[in-house]
Amino acid sequence: MSNQSPEALLAIVDGARESEIDRESAIHQLKDFPTDAVIARLILALEDSDSGVRWAAASTLIEFGDPVARPLLHTLVEKNDSVWLREGAYRVFHDTRSAKIQAATADVVKALKGPAAGLMTTEAAVKALGKLG
Repeated sequence: MSNQSPEALLAIVDGARESEIDRESAIHQLKDFPTDAVIARLILALEDSDSGVRWAAASTLIEFGDPVARPLLHTLVEKNDSVWLREGAYRVFHDTRSAKIQAATADVVKALKGPAAGLMTTEAAVKALGKLG
C-alpha cells in the first residue's frame, strides 16, 4: 500500500518535471485507489508521450477491473482518432480478468486491431456500452 495520498500520486503523474520512472511508480501505487478521478486520469495517461507511462496506466487500469469499462468505452467513442488511446484500450480489454468485461468488449477488441479502427471501434464501443447497461 502506498504511503502517499492519491492526490499526491496524481500530482507526480501530471508533473512535467518528474522522471518517467517516478511517474510510472506513482501510477503503479495508484492501484490502491480505484476512484473515478484516478480512473479518469489514468485513461488520459494512455495518451501520454512516454511509452512506459502508457504501459503503467494500462496495467493499473487492468488491476481496477470492472469500474474501468464504462469510462474507457466513453473515451473511445469521444476520441476515436487517438492511436495511443486505442492501443491502451486494447491492452486493458484484452488482458482484463473480468469475464463480464471480456464478453461485453470482445467486439471492441477485434475492432481496435481491425481495418478502419477508429470508426469500427466507435461503433463497437457504443454497442458494448449498451451491453453493460
